[in-house]
Amino acid sequence: MFRLLLCLSVVVILGQSVQAQTLKSGQCATMEMDSALRARFPQLGTLNDFERELQLKMIEIKKRMASSRQTATVITIPVVVHIVHNGEPVGSGRNISAAQVQAQLETLNEDYRRKAGTPGFNSNAVGADIEIEFCSAVVNPQGQNMAEPGIDRYNGNRANWNTSDIDGVLKPSTYWNPDKYYNIWVVDLNEVVAGGGQLLGYAQFPSQSNLPGIPAASPASTDGVVIDYRSFGNASKGNFPTMRPTYNLGRTLTHETGHWLGLRHIWGDANCGDDFCADTPPQASASSGCPTGRVSCGGANMVQNYMDYSNDACMNIFTLNQKDRIRAVMEISPRRNSLLTANVCGTQVVTRPTSNFQANTRKVLLGGQVRFSDLSGGFPTKWEWTFEGGTPSTSTEQNPTVTYAQPGKFKVTLVTTNAVGQSDPLVRTEYVEVLNQGLCAEITNFSGTPTVIREPGGTGYLAGQNSKKAQAVSEFFDNTLSYNNLAGASLKFGVAKAAKGAATESVVTVTVWNGRGFQNGPGAILGQKDVPLRVILDDVANNRPTTVTFDRNVPLFGLSYHIGITLPYAAGDTVALVTSKNGESLFATAWRQNQKGDWLRYADSLGINVSHNITARIGMKPSVQVASSSVFIDPGQTVTLSATGASVFNWTGTGLNTTLGPQVVAQPTQTTSYTVSGSGVDLCTAQAVVQVYVRAGTVTANNPLVEQALSVTPNPSDGQMTVSFSSPLKGALVLAVRNLNGVEIVRQAHQKTADTFEQSLNLQSASGGVYFVEVRIGDQVFRKRVVKN
Repeated sequence: MFRLLLCLSVVVILGQSVQAQTLKSGQCATMEMDSALRARFPQLGTLNDFERELQLKMIEIKKRMASSRQTATVITIPVVVHIVHNGEPVGSGRNISAAQVQAQLETLNEDYRRKAGTPGFNSNAVGADIEIEFCSAVVNPQGQNMAEPGIDRYNGNRANWNTSDIDGVLKPSTYWNPDKYYNIWVVDLNEVVAGGGQLLGYAQFPSQSNLPGIPAASPASTDGVVIDYRSFGNASKGNFPTMRPTYNLGRTLTHETGHWLGLRHIWGDANCGDDFCADTPPQASASSGCPTGRVSCGGANMVQNYMDYSNDACMNIFTLNQKDRIRAVMEISPRRNSLLTANVCGTQVVTRPTSNFQANTRKVLLGGQVRFSDLSGGFPTKWEWTFEGGTPSTSTEQNPTVTYAQPGKFKVTLVTTNAVGQSDPLVRTEYVEVLNQGLCAEITNFSGTPTVIREPGGTGYLAGQNSKKAQAVSEFFDNTLSYNNLAGASLKFGVAKAAKGAATESVVTVTVWNGRGFQNGPGAILGQKDVPLRVILDDVANNRPTTVTFDRNVPLFGLSYHIGITLPYAAGDTVALVTSKNGESLFATAWRQNQKGDWLRYADSLGINVSHNITARIGMKPSVQVASSSVFIDPGQTVTLSATGASVFNWTGTGLNTTLGPQVVAQPTQTTSYTVSGSGVDLCTAQAVVQVYVRAGTVTANNPLVEQALSVTPNPSDGQMTVSFSSPLKGALVLAVRNLNGVEIVRQAHQKTADTFEQSLNLQSASGGVYFVEVRIGDQVFRKRVVKN
């Protein structure tokens, strides 16, 4: 059992990343955890930028120390340990005892202080006392005394956790302000990474806000480390029966804290790689066990280093250069530096407060909102905010939300007060920039040469149907300006083919997902629209994008989202999106769902960096949108058209029962386009068009309500649904369900003896996702897309 090897491609990418350990070498969970941050913050710089700043800061510190003959001061970092349990009594199972926490923090201090007489001591000439100590917080974020110093017990109401739920659910709901607390989550980390191996823990690298392209606000809700409860503590300091052998002496936290403070793995995450510490000898790979005397890369390896993957009992050294890195990080990383004045361990005299704050964004659209967070030290009890150009212009709330209705760059001032006194005013000029455009916008990541890429090493297309049977493809939009509404999209297809003998009613489903899936991949479906294949065929033939207006506004909630298409294989039709050439995309925004249902970025899974030619129509104002009860009808049948987004609607088109109102009924005898115009409110787009396709045949006079239709309700559902099929057709009927790969998972034979056929259908045993309900009668096939939650 070894700690997890970090993939090389992770640590050479950026200075805001995640590190991990497992019990078995050769596996890499850190790639996935790191890409979560990159997907959320694609503008983050590279690790080379971070290294450059670190090296410059290290030189500056050395010069400063030499010129003044200073010695490093011992600094103290406050700790809160979130013990995540499943209702066990305190001291039992996952709900570990305070004594086990204390044993772990003692070990952490022994290792970082190189304390004599402890396993953390070494006599190596390059061994270093990091001169950092860790204290248990005695007050919570509200300034109240804690019943158990440094411990926050949390009933997660589940036995174990995976990394996706930890970073997506657990951390955001339990973290304490990382500007004041070092957050440590102790959980049942029961996750086997790709290829095998059990995770022990992972950490988030420090951020550096002064680098070009790196935002000041990096992910606060995930900052800290996660440790499996069976490797947290020190079995030599007490009877802690849940701890696993080999990794039971507390060095997992020492290692992960090293990453949290900016250290790299000692082997540089490559064969004889560079960890940017000259006094750690190069080595070919991570160590396992305690191979004292191991030789690689031309010299003896420092297998005792805390940043290797040796057994806990083997580790006992940080080096002088590693200390230099850590001390530099404590100066250049804002969140790490702010910990030094947190004053939550009860070791400092209470003084008048020091005002500090941050905003969730410093660039906002006209009419947009900015949320301010108080970061002041000294536990203030009163806040006095002044917002130039904002509404309200003043506030006494601790964490106010301000609306900006005029363009410009505006000042923010904060004064805080406690029982001792009042702070000096903190004034930040031109802190918020309000843009005077973009309330309605078209956003795309596409920039480069329009290309249709064949599937690497297979048949078919990268961004379409292929031999790998990808289920869907999507484009990630980070939504940095916090737009709320998505009205529609334009998608440029480069390939569109109808299967031989295919029905003329094939559709392609354009889908919108939120960006809250694993690694900020596609999560829950926010909206869908079926686009007739015949429309895409015509658009491809005329070299134009396919424009989609959703049936109703797709709410974005100011968060990231994905737009893409699902790829069914049942009908045999083929479509493929246009992308940029490989390497032309600045950020890895293209995603694909594999046959197993897992979402992966092209860049991670295929080494291909492209963007899809997809444009989102977004806004802070609504748009007129239109839906049709049916897209394909028989001549003379009726169809209901519904519009949303405005207060007054006016329709044009043949066969309408009225031209006014949000809902009208049409009875076209040939394929017809209907246009609805909206007014009465301020709109981004005031018109929408829907086309109703009329099948060839004879008009059924005075029989407008006999509509041939397949419906499935409810949809989406938990799997328990009812299928209704209305048609004058009679005879043998086959009801089937297929997955996105075209595999039939349900098949039922029935006799249709009336105009309406109704049958219950149970998909509760199927996994969540998109399926197609299929009705076959005679030589006709009818399909309906359904979503199983």
